[in-house]
Amino acid sequence: MTAETLNGLANARDVATAAPGLRGGVVFRSDAPHAGDDAPEGLAPWPPATVIDLRDPRESTGAHPFAGASTVHAIPVLGDAAFSPAQMTTSLVELYQGMIVGAPARAIVRTVTALAVEVGPVLVHCTAGKDRTGVSVALALALVGVDRASIVADYVATNANMGGVAARSQRSWSGEVPEVPEGVDLEALMKEMMSAPAPAIEGVLDAWDAAGGAEEWFLAHGGTVADVAALRERLLG
Repeated sequence: MTAETLNGLANARDVATAAPGLRGGVVFRSDAPHAGDDAPEGLAPWPPATVIDLRDPRESTGAHPFAGASTVHAIPVLGDAAFSPAQMTTSLVELYQGMIVGAPARAIVRTVTALAVEVGPVLVHCTAGKDRTGVSVALALALVGVDRASIVADYVATNANMGGVAARSQRSWSGEVPEVPEGVDLEALMKEMMSAPAPAIEGVLDAWDAAGGAEEWFLAHGGTVADVAALRERLLG
């Protein structure tokens, strides 16, 4: 892993790259920023006006590196679940299904609402920019009418960046390790979690379809019609 990668975000991109017709420069996604990072090419202004941090506070140490330059909103999608053996999942499909029910689902909705209404440009990130960020961005894209294939392709694109994400994550990790339940193969679990397989996000899209569509699901979990309109205005112009 090169010093250049370590000193810059490994999984950053403009959400507009997901599909034709999206407005660039308004919503960004990434892995967790570090103090001293170089500004990512093509994302400006940097730091962005607003940052949505989806991490559990125990995943990182110290204040957010953009706290002095951006308005930072913490929305811990999983809360303490990532550190609870009772909540440990064995697949990304299972993890993502857990993110679209109950309190995590409401947090995802709050995240997408923030992407729509907070002062832009808005950056959304977790640790890897893959799971909590991936589901949130998939919802935003679905709400503005991006087709399923493009949403899946945007999610899977993160696979190419996971080596850099892993190297950078070690620098900000708090050191706390979740307890692994008896019978869980830690090596297999880690391999699964360090990937972005299409079935994981496809399962989420299937669940939204079963609920009557992404907008119906969004409204049922705390979103409003005004939020959807604001998101469409932001991303579609």
